[in-house]
Amino acid sequence: MRWRDVLELCVLALLWGSAYLFIRAAVPEFGPVPLIALRLGISALVLLPLLLARGGLRALRGAGRPLVVQGILFSAIPFVLLAWASMSMTAGLTAILNATAPLFAAIVAHLWLAERIGRWRALGLAIGFAGVLVLVWGGVSFRAGGSGWALLAMMAASLLWGIGGHYTRVRLAGLSPVAISVGTLAVSALVLAPFAAASWPAQPPSLRAWLEVAFLGVASSGFGFLLYYRLVRNVGAVRATSVTFLNPPVAMVAGALYLGEPIGAQMVVGAAVILAGTGLALGLVGPRARSLPA
Repeated sequence: MRWRDVLELCVLALLWGSAYLFIRAAVPEFGPVPLIALRLGISALVLLPLLLARGGLRALRGAGRPLVVQGILFSAIPFVLLAWASMSMTAGLTAILNATAPLFAAIVAHLWLAERIGRWRALGLAIGFAGVLVLVWGGVSFRAGGSGWALLAMMAASLLWGIGGHYTRVRLAGLSPVAISVGTLAVSALVLAPFAAASWPAQPPSLRAWLEVAFLGVASSGFGFLLYYRLVRNVGAVRATSVTFLNPPVAMVAGALYLGEPIGAQMVVGAAVILAGTGLALGLVGPRARSLPA
């Protein structure tokens, strides 16, 4: 890759990795549903001018039903689950658990699309989920104040995102990435809007919380999506996917600097094991890496 592509990949990692931090920081003031409704709505508005400039609005009319399914099941719900889990988990931990989404995607591809899981991919899946056990070993509790339900919420969100990628591939193959993004984000925001209004916080959120939401909507989701699709075009999908490996370290370090969250040895080891398994499952590392297209 050119130095410019490497720089853009690092910027994308900063935008997406820090998103976990700002969700963790803002969700206590807004609540999960209002926070996500605002984030997704702002993101849709940021990307809408680009879609209009490319004349892609007409294409959305023929994909109404799949976009509704995508927006509700594979965008609104998992994002709300992530925000809810962030109320009791650190930014670094949510980012690490979210990195399991490609592992679920590999399993869904095998069960739904009959894609073959070879020995190395199977090994990667086993290692990745073993990393989850390392990460939470001895620290999961379903009692009041425990992180057990938050852990299950994050794993459910990762599962839904793993399914959602394949749903997009099958049901929305004819739409451009920008059209899919705008349609999905708009549906998600509209569906969540009445629930956000009903659960709007009684105490007005602070200016800092509003700025954090603005970053999530404009920079992390809006500009982040555009940067990701630019990288896919310039360096290929496989290399662009490597941002998955950069998000957890960014979230852990940013959480430590911005919120004073601890970074323990168990978290570092668990993250390393999960990412190693993800790399094998995706073919980004190991014997299959050389055979993958750029």
